[in-house]
Amino acid sequence: MGAVDIDPEKVGRDAGVVSGGEPIGVTITDDARALAETVKADVALNVAAPLGVRETFHEMIWAIEKSINVIVASMETCNLWFTDKELAQEVDKTCKKFGVTYVGFGATQAEERYITMMTEGSVDVRHISFTHHADVQAFTDESNAAEWGISLTQEEYDRRVAEGTVKSKEDLKSIVPYVADSFGWKLDDVILSKKLHFDEDDKIDGLTATVEGFINGVSKIDMNWEMLIDPERKYFDRLIVDGTPMINALNEYTPDRGMAATIGAITNGIAYISKLPSGYANTLSVPACPIIYDEYGLHI
Repeated sequence: MGAVDIDPEKVGRDAGVVSGGEPIGVTITDDARALAETVKADVALNVAAPLGVRETFHEMIWAIEKSINVIVASMETCNLWFTDKELAQEVDKTCKKFGVTYVGFGATQAEERYITMMTEGSVDVRHISFTHHADVQAFTDESNAAEWGISLTQEEYDRRVAEGTVKSKEDLKSIVPYVADSFGWKLDDVILSKKLHFDEDDKIDGLTATVEGFINGVSKIDMNWEMLIDPERKYFDRLIVDGTPMINALNEYTPDRGMAATIGAITNGIAYISKLPSGYANTLSVPACPIIYDEYGLHI
């Protein structure tokens, strides 16, 4: 086991202590490649500050070349066959060469799995509407600003989106056809709309992004992300399926769901990634990864 961080204040310290717990006997280093020479690892976890998906992959090639499976904490990496087919092919070819798997994990795939799981007993599905309402206060101000523009003015938001230092959320458009494909729906139009919400100081305190998918001009699926500083700390998923049977389901969570589910999905996936075929894996092709309380080695 090993840990890597570029923060000089963390390098040389015990990873357990830095994480807020007891010492675990793992000293943080700033040289991942050197660590791979001394530690025999089955899986490398990339939970660093987000880069683009292509840059992240090239940052992790050293691990692939050492025959180490890679899990990336990245929503955009969950469905590369839909977002960047050329990159997916490159990742797939590289991983197959070294006999390892590359996959993106996080809280997002739980939403996608939920939709497909809840319709497992359907005999007809005419329309799907899904809403993810998330209080973002568990995340840092820096993360919320870069991800959703929260805490910025309209002018700052527009400038930073143009610069690429705040995400435009165009990546959300890939999730709808990705989910629709599970039903055999081939969408011919996908539309993203965004609405910014402001506080009394004209700072952004929330963003609603809606992506809608159409077949022959008829809406078949809409997915909505309501990401905001919610004074009531509400966190829930709502799924409405117009079909047989009709589904109207609400899942409520504690406000730590976003952070906890991201950490949980990544760590729970460790025991399952080595069972997957080598290459790039979309997360919907990966079995559900429940929490494990006994020895991880028994499940690998």
